[in-house]
Parts: sequence; structure tokens; C-alpha cells
Amino acid sequence: MVVSVEFYAGKVGEQDGVKLEDEVLITAEGPVMLSLYPYEDRLL
Repeated sequence: MVVSVEFYAGKVGEQDGVKLEDEVLITAEGPVMLSLYPYEDRLL
């Protein structure tokens, strides 16, 4: 099974925000990250 884990960062009621998403493959051996593009640490 593949699931998307989404995160939205923004102030409630404001117009701007950021949505981040990772895709994860769920296997019998455990989760496997499918999204390989790294986030910019200073922006997290």
C-alpha cells in the first residue's frame, strides 16, 4: 500500500502557507520512503 503523508504549515485564516507531502510504501518489513527529494533544513 502507498500512502501520502501531508503537512500544511500556515496561520489559520491567512492566505499563504506551505503544503509538504511524502509518499510512503507500506511493506511487511516496514515503511519505505518513496519521496526522495530533500527538504531545505533552514526552511523547516
